[in-house]
Amino acid sequence: MPHGSATKLPPLVRRMMLGLTLSALGNGLVLPFAFVYLHSIRNISTSMAGLIFSYGALTALVVAPLAGSLIDKWGPRPILIVSLIISSIGYSSLSLIKTAPHAFFVITICSIGQSGMWPSQSAISTELTPDHLRERIYGAQFALLNLGLGLGGMFSSLIVRLDDPSTFEKLYVGDGISYLIYLGVVLSLGKVGTRSKAQREHNAKLEGSWADVLRDKTFVKFWLVCLCALFLSYSQMEVGFTSFATTVGGVNPSKLAWAYAVNTAVIAAFQLAVIKRLEKMPRARGIAIAATLWAIAWIFLSVAGLAQSLAVPAIILCQLIFAFGEMVWSPVMPAIANQLAPDHLRGRYNSATSNAWQIGMIMGPASAGAFLGAGLWVPWLVFLVLGLCLVVVAALRLKLPARVMPAKAESE
Repeated sequence: MPHGSATKLPPLVRRMMLGLTLSALGNGLVLPFAFVYLHSIRNISTSMAGLIFSYGALTALVVAPLAGSLIDKWGPRPILIVSLIISSIGYSSLSLIKTAPHAFFVITICSIGQSGMWPSQSAISTELTPDHLRERIYGAQFALLNLGLGLGGMFSSLIVRLDDPSTFEKLYVGDGISYLIYLGVVLSLGKVGTRSKAQREHNAKLEGSWADVLRDKTFVKFWLVCLCALFLSYSQMEVGFTSFATTVGGVNPSKLAWAYAVNTAVIAAFQLAVIKRLEKMPRARGIAIAATLWAIAWIFLSVAGLAQSLAVPAIILCQLIFAFGEMVWSPVMPAIANQLAPDHLRGRYNSATSNAWQIGMIMGPASAGAFLGAGLWVPWLVFLVLGLCLVVVAALRLKLPARVMPAKAESE
């Protein structure tokens, strides 16, 4: 294995990861209870609550291209700073909503903040990390994100009470504060992620635009593979997995927490070990492996529909296998996007990758609802498994440039 600084994450990257973890703790406070808060505390109907969440994803989808352009012009640091302030205001304000129109307004603020936060955060991490270590940084961030979400969720579950709305309101205020803590960490990074006047003038001469992104055929093919993979996996969890487990598998909703806990614990425990396996593997193969694991996870989920007596172990195994797919996907996908991105277009490339997530998260719940609402759970699972098999084939056909390795890493 390579030695020395060639294998170590830079100190500023580790500081950035600390800020991300603290922010994830805040997200974990509210994430498990977002639907409960809108429906049971604010008396917003189930259908309207679902519409609010879809609207949030759509808003982020619309705003993300502008965020990408601003990142390329001004650098990721100022965009991240503004995004964290907006996110803090938005998520704190969720504690004040009383009606659906209020929720739509506040969700707009939250979505604007998030659409700028994720691509700028990724761009800064990329600037701080050499190409051969990018799986390590993205994988470590994903593990810490899950750790923060899990710990935050455990803490919030101890204090929320359906008969006391103020307990939910305090959680949202806490989430808003977590973004300000993250902001303090970002401010401590110095000028990382900024653009001098000379750099802005240089980038302007390169005349980069979204048309350049669309002309990159390799990136467009990669983006389509990502969109399909996300649509057939992650986006099916919130509605598809939960609805199938409870309505078809007959699983008590309280039992779902065990499955999600296994998922989070496995990622926190094994992500770094998985990264070591990925560091020399062709990145396109990593996408194929993730898609294969997700297809296997859906096959295990089908057991819950075939035999309700096995439903609980089936959903736990589904989440366990799905977690290993996540551990492969989470470091590889952003590493490929930033490997393909020219420096002056890095914001747009990261924004486009975020948009693949948003589109998938809009399409997934609608498709799962249509299949399962009509009682077509077998066609739904067959569709997911066969679709992921096609993603595997498409991923293996991607022609990506070789990763850049330092001299020490090459002569292990």
